[in-house]
Amino acid sequence: MKGAMDELLNMNPEQLKEQMEDALKMLTSTDMKQNILDQKEEVLAMMEAQGTATPAEIAEYRADPAKFDEAMTKAFGQMKEIFSDPKALDTVVDMMQGFGAIMKDPEAAMSKLGGVLQEVLADDDKIEEARLQLLNDPSVAGNNVLADMFDSDEMKAILNDPVKWRKSVKEGQKMLNGDDGGRLGGVGMGEL
Repeated sequence: MKGAMDELLNMNPEQLKEQMEDALKMLTSTDMKQNILDQKEEVLAMMEAQGTATPAEIAEYRADPAKFDEAMTKAFGQMKEIFSDPKALDTVVDMMQGFGAIMKDPEAAMSKLGGVLQEVLADDDKIEEARLQLLNDPSVAGNNVLADMFDSDEMKAILNDPVKWRKSVKEGQKMLNGDDGGRLGGVGMGEL
């Protein structure tokens, strides 16, 4: 797995796009769809375990194979649609390259992130401004993963408490800047 990942991370943007297009063709092929339909119970168990479908949807798919087929056909169509959009493909390639840079030198990446956060959230007023913006619209976080994180109940509890929020931000800044004894989230960078 590591060898394959290294290979992907060393590709230029055009090569990455080509690999992703090949993977998409394989994933959205009729054979792959049929394979998923043939393994309906395993797929439903995985969907249930991962929470990608509600218990009611899972029960409906089990009771009505045509509904399951329809849902899978729709999912395959959405996958094709997403990756046929050149902008979406470029975004995925950019994300993979960014991920590659982080994996090659995680300490430098974390230090850079810490510096950016230190700059953007330099004082209590800026920290409070960021808190209010995130409370109002979690999407200002910059991407869907972060927006979802800031929209979780746990983060909302922190965002709703200005003192807790400020303390959390400052602790995070210390970790990212290495002011916590060389440990990130309780794990030394060499242990990752």
